[in-house]
Amino acid sequence: NYGLRLAVITVLMPIFLLFPTQYSAAQSSKRLIFALSTKDSSTAPILTANHLGYFKDEGIDASIVLMRSDIGVKALVTGDADFAASVSSVIKATAVGIPVKTVLNFFNGSFFYLITKPQFRDIQQLRNKTIGVSRYGSAADFDARATFRHFGIDPSKDLKILAVGSPGSRISALVAGHVDAVILSNTEKLPAEQAGMKALLFTGQYVKQPVGGLGTSVQRISERREDVQKGIRAVYRGLLAMRSQRDKVKVVFEKELGVKPEQFDDIYEDTIRVLLPNGTIDLENLREPYEDARKQATNPPQVPLGAVIDYSILEELRKTVKEFPFSFG
Repeated sequence: NYGLRLAVITVLMPIFLLFPTQYSAAQSSKRLIFALSTKDSSTAPILTANHLGYFKDEGIDASIVLMRSDIGVKALVTGDADFAASVSSVIKATAVGIPVKTVLNFFNGSFFYLITKPQFRDIQQLRNKTIGVSRYGSAADFDARATFRHFGIDPSKDLKILAVGSPGSRISALVAGHVDAVILSNTEKLPAEQAGMKALLFTGQYVKQPVGGLGTSVQRISERREDVQKGIRAVYRGLLAMRSQRDKVKVVFEKELGVKPEQFDDIYEDTIRVLLPNGTIDLENLREPYEDARKQATNPPQVPLGAVIDYSILEELRKTVKEFPFSFG
């Protein structure tokens, strides 16, 4: 689809043009593009792998590119990205027949918070109010709806949910009074709190869902399996380092996510309590986004729940884990 490829290239081209020298220097390495919808705890294993040199160990010249999660999935299909980190979007795409797979999972729950104007003291006060999420169908949207349902508030009847965009846009909308509350991750909420907004509650405790990981295309798995293997191995190392190398992870959070030293412990604990050390997730934790995507699609093809994942490469790597020249903690 020419129009789709043009849209993806339009997003990627400014990023590529910034690094001509680095690209020339790294021609001996294999360039792999990782599409991230955000830089926060959900993508920390990728950022950690990059910071600790795991991509270089694998001979990978990693390009980490920020783009909307839906565009990231499209980039997998068009071949303009090798991996997408928003696995909730990848799972929903697979559920309706798009040839992509989730190959590695990071977390089985979110680290989202419901951030409100300071006058709100209870979630029930948000009935008939406006809630800002990143985009419809995103992990933030899913998390928000599940949390409100947990408290007996019907998102379709008792709330107005708006797709506001990036974390910065959500914070600006909240401060300006365009919305009454927003969903933000544990790192994204910090500037909102500095602006006088209130973290009303931690929503990640109310629903299990896939947050962060790696998705790729079926074509890449079959035709460029070695590249996919290298990417998974490097990021899997980053995932394991999240638990075993806390001091190094702290540096990543400070440099990549802007987390201050005094803020790190709370954010780290939020992250670790939902971390998946084996890189795999229970299929039942994928059922809600899978079924939600199929309900919204018109005559989707038959796709069983188990088809949304392909852990074959990850399982191969884990069998030979003792052969790797590094510690798994």
